[in-house]
Amino acid sequence: MTPEERRRRALATGLAPWLEADQVVEAVALWQRDFAGRPRFSLQGYVSEVSRRFDLAHRRHDLHLSLVQAMSLADRQLLADPLAGTGEGADADRHPATRAFQALMQALWDGLGETEASTLRLDQSTDLRRAGLPGEARGAVDHWLNHPRADLAALDRDTLRTLLNRSYILLCERYGPVRADRLLRDAGDRVRREHPALGPALNGLL
Repeated sequence: MTPEERRRRALATGLAPWLEADQVVEAVALWQRDFAGRPRFSLQGYVSEVSRRFDLAHRRHDLHLSLVQAMSLADRQLLADPLAGTGEGADADRHPATRAFQALMQALWDGLGETEASTLRLDQSTDLRRAGLPGEARGAVDHWLNHPRADLAALDRDTLRTLLNRSYILLCERYGPVRADRLLRDAGDRVRREHPALGPALNGLL
């Protein structure tokens, strides 16, 4: 087991009491993306970011202590590596257009901030019936919009393009076309930078 793998397992173990399973994966992926490459791992900075992202500011001290304790556990006491088998290549192989759309929307919501993102997701959910989607697809998207940390069920490219077009219209109505263009451009740039394997699928949607 490499030091990086052990670190991810320790992080997952320390995070597990405070986050749902899908949130643990997201939080460890956050470390892998933004903290693993630093010359010296900043646990304090990581805890601050996780606390902010998952609304755990009131438990920040407990979260930090949990992670510190997990770092000292024996290998056999650690949870499995939550990123095992989920590298960029594997991610791109599983319904790449859906993964690219989901990553784009997440980047867009992150760019807006939680308050505005929640309002936009509500608009998107309300707009689903007008989008003319089949009932099954509409239900899957509505569930995802209400549980945005979950994975979106696989959808065909035409449906994803329709959803993206409707989302752009909502952005224009709320923020005007200039800011709407910038928000989508910035979100697309972030996906290409952080998930390069999804670039071709993303280009196929835009």
